Amino acid sequence: MRKNLIVKKTFWVMVITFAGMGLSLLVRVLLIPKRFGFSGTADALTIALTIVLLVDTIVREGAKFSLVPIFVTREKEMKPTEYQRFTNSLLIFLFAVGFGVFVLIELFAPWIVGGLLWKSAVDVQKATTLLRLCAPLLIFGCGSTVLGAFLNSQQHFKTVALRNALPAGVAGFIFLLLWNAQNLENWVVVAYTGGFFAYFGWLCIGVYRTGHRYAFTGISVDTLRSLKNAVTLPTLGFAIRQITNRLLVEVYLVSQLGGGAITRYKSAFQIFSALQTLIGISIATTGLPDMATHDAVNDKKELGRTLNRNVRTAIIIGLPVTLVLLMFHEKISWLLYGRATIDQASIQLIGQLLFWLGIGMVFSCLIPVLNAGLYAQKAYRLVFANMVTMTVLNFVVAYGLIKTLQLRGIALAVSITALLAVGNLTYLLRKTRVSWL
Repeated sequence: MRKNLIVKKTFWVMVITFAGMGLSLLVRVLLIPKRFGFSGTADALTIALTIVLLVDTIVREGAKFSLVPIFVTREKEMKPTEYQRFTNSLLIFLFAVGFGVFVLIELFAPWIVGGLLWKSAVDVQKATTLLRLCAPLLIFGCGSTVLGAFLNSQQHFKTVALRNALPAGVAGFIFLLLWNAQNLENWVVVAYTGGFFAYFGWLCIGVYRTGHRYAFTGISVDTLRSLKNAVTLPTLGFAIRQITNRLLVEVYLVSQLGGGAITRYKSAFQIFSALQTLIGISIATTGLPDMATHDAVNDKKELGRTLNRNVRTAIIIGLPVTLVLLMFHEKISWLLYGRATIDQASIQLIGQLLFWLGIGMVFSCLIPVLNAGLYAQKAYRLVFANMVTMTVLNFVVAYGLIKTLQLRGIALAVSITALLAVGNLTYLLRKTRVSWL
């Protein structure tokens, strides 16, 4: 009965996530290239969104999986009023973090963009303007991280799963409404901020419906200590990984391959990333609260059985997706871009990138699932060690392969690193006496 309930929850989370990722792909994979082509404007818009959503991902992914075990254990340890104060203090703290990062980006945007594009022909001024316009979404993104982790700990997964749908949905609506407008790119990034605000409001309502009541609460030493122990290392690991992979590799290295290279690579990578999120993140998110309970953590065999079940689910779903990408990558690229004003060479290249990314799809889906086993045990040092190790390897492999295979080398590096990450995570889990095999 319990297993069927988990499967049902996972299914609905994947359905909602699929709809959200579909909207995200509509904007970033279809509408941007079709409206702007593989031009400097498309690259500038892609760079601005990449930087801001990168910061949001660092905070969200670095804290989300860490905060869920904290919420699960603190709810059992604290009285209801104490638990509410604890939750409110976390919310206020993350809001302050988001506002602080927003101010820093507004101040240092020219240096951030200029540093990434100093060897590129992309318009630095335009990219800087777009970056500043969409930076406010970080305030609501950081606040949403706490609310989303709280709802996940309560197993209200469907409410949280709308994260990808609302921002992309608002941006897609503006895209289609103002298709021929001048400076459309400015309206698109502002729409992303509006979408993040709408998502934050949606989560606020969802948390309120659970019985939680909001109040201004100071940040206690106990709260800061909890964040230091649980969030610091995973967030630092995500920061190192995301900055290296998304900025140094996908912007700095790729931008040196000519105009439009960033948009071409992102067109393929966003499809791959959406599928990996749909499968791996969905399974890891729904499985983590049960694995993080006191009984599960102290029963290594039971934790291993749960992890094994989640891994099997990821493989069963991920393997057919991998085969589809490997067999039909060219047709997928043509279906997406064949009727647009995009040259045939770019369409073929995107298809080839899908093939090389698809090689590691199953392994990429397993990474968040195996990571959840470490998060459940609060083994944050091991999570950090894996992230840093794989980040260094990915950069080294990408740097080496880009010389000979260019964009295809970047894609192949992702697959190679995913395979190595699964092996390393299996080793780290065995160090905690948990085996999923």
